Amino acid sequence: IQVVPTLKNAVALDVDVTTNKMYWCDLYHRKIYSAYINKASDLSEQVTLIETALTSPEGLAVDWVHKNIYWTDSGDKTISVATGDGKKRRILIATELSEPRAIAVDPRQGFMYWSDWGTQAKIEKAGMNGVDRQVLVSERIEWPNGITLDLSNRRLYWVDSKLHLLSSIDLNGDNRKVLLSSQNHLGHPFALTVFEDRVYWTDLEDEAIYSANRLTGHDVATLAEHLNNPLDVVVFHELRQPKAPDSCNMGSLPNGGCEYLCLKAPQITDHSPKYTCACPDDMELGPDMRRCVVAPTTTTTTSTPAPTTTTATSTTTTPTSTTTAAPTTTSTTTRPHIAKTTHHSALPPLAVLTLPPCVCVSLCVCVTHAVPILATVVIGLLCTAGFLVWRNWRRKNTKSMNFDNPVYRKTTEDDDDEIHIGRTGESIGHVYPAVSDSGI
Repeated sequence: IQVVPTLKNAVALDVDVTTNKMYWCDLYHRKIYSAYINKASDLSEQVTLIETALTSPEGLAVDWVHKNIYWTDSGDKTISVATGDGKKRRILIATELSEPRAIAVDPRQGFMYWSDWGTQAKIEKAGMNGVDRQVLVSERIEWPNGITLDLSNRRLYWVDSKLHLLSSIDLNGDNRKVLLSSQNHLGHPFALTVFEDRVYWTDLEDEAIYSANRLTGHDVATLAEHLNNPLDVVVFHELRQPKAPDSCNMGSLPNGGCEYLCLKAPQITDHSPKYTCACPDDMELGPDMRRCVVAPTTTTTTSTPAPTTTTATSTTTTPTSTTTAAPTTTSTTTRPHIAKTTHHSALPPLAVLTLPPCVCVSLCVCVTHAVPILATVVIGLLCTAGFLVWRNWRRKNTKSMNFDNPVYRKTTEDDDDEIHIGRTGESIGHVYPAVSDSGI
């Protein structure tokens, strides 16, 4: 075990066996550094890779095949990637992250894995280009601090510092196993790694480094103790980083023909692309999917309708919000009086509107004087017609009228003004006086 004393602020550490370099996140200075392993103790040999726009870099992983570095930032809640020299960088994931912590990569298959111990604790995976994201563990998990990959056996290991567990799953999220549950050796585990048949982890509470059998969790051993805040542990061996072809430099075009970043794509099927190009955060890929162009602005633009269109739609009770976007046309599109032109009546007022004023006045005067005369004539005609109808009716009904009731008999005399009604038979009857002309 080699301890680098000058890396006291390093919260996450990883190495590149092919270049003998080590990379680490400095939580105090909020930077990412690199140095050759045998020169890491010399401050003058430490190179600053990332020093801007970092809040809380807590996890780091090295893509030893394509020479990129990946890190998590729990302050910005992001997962980012950069070239090994730190000159080109991009945020890959910036959504649904609460407290991202550790991260590990598999450059051969093009996947990255990370832990999140936030409100919804989980372990996730995604392509190393940020696509095909999926959750592997979301149940019976609280504070998943460290994670590591066993690429030879295709398994992922993690420690939970709240549940005091050491667990593993396969790289698809299946076959979950609890290797060790112990508050003594897992008081507050923080980081871990695996090599051959052993798994190693650091414990902040015990200030020690432990190991156990990676299959059974048995045979727990203490490798180092009385350490000062051991935050990370790595195994420097070529078997930990198996060789694989660089997908971005297999053809004739360097960097895969990408203008900016070339990232390994997840190998989901045999037809999956080997890599994809990526651009800075403020740019996007052009039509050729290799060169970068300025991303269009995200400001909302609303089209202002033409005046003729707004008059046709101005019958609505409230003006549309799009008119507020154009101050020069707001006054014309929101005037209330424009709505008058859209009201229609059953009888068009064109006849009245086209009459000259003098004709309209003369017509009104004539109608005003003619009203009493016409009323008198109509009343007279109605009276005459009513009298004739009454007289005709009287003549027909005073000559003969028979009642169905046999008790009464009505006779008419020569005098039309007298009607006799009497009871038939010998019995004494009543003699009714003559009925007036107004009715019976």
